[in-house]
Amino acid sequence: MLKRDRSKGFTLIELLLVIAILGIITGIAVPALAGQRRRARLIGDATSNTKVIQMALETRRAEMGAYGKPNDYMYKSDGTRPTAAGEDIVPGFTPKGNSKMDFKITIGETGLTYLITVTDPLKPSEHVLTADQTGGVFENKKY
Repeated sequence: MLKRDRSKGFTLIELLLVIAILGIITGIAVPALAGQRRRARLIGDATSNTKVIQMALETRRAEMGAYGKPNDYMYKSDGTRPTAAGEDIVPGFTPKGNSKMDFKITIGETGLTYLITVTDPLKPSEHVLTADQTGGVFENKKY
């Protein structure tokens, strides 16, 4: 009599083990990738809105000789406009995109420098990015 070779194919336990391992890997990878997608969208929206603010500030400096009075100007995600300084240095600015962010524009003592700080209202202690009068936009690597 010939013996049959039983080494062909997989047992049910081996298949269940592979499926369990794939489930665990998927459970770890999917939330991490979803967070990266949100982060990429947030940084993209922040960068494009910051460029709009920078262009408006450069236009203001060309017309008036300075970016504005030394102060902090807040543009909140809920549509709140600056009121502390009594003026809106970026008139008509409305953030574009689905990401809701807060924009803080700090005009330096001479009125010839500025710093734009973008924060996510869900994580107000962490900056999404910053930009200055040199035209640079600097992404916060920790975010």
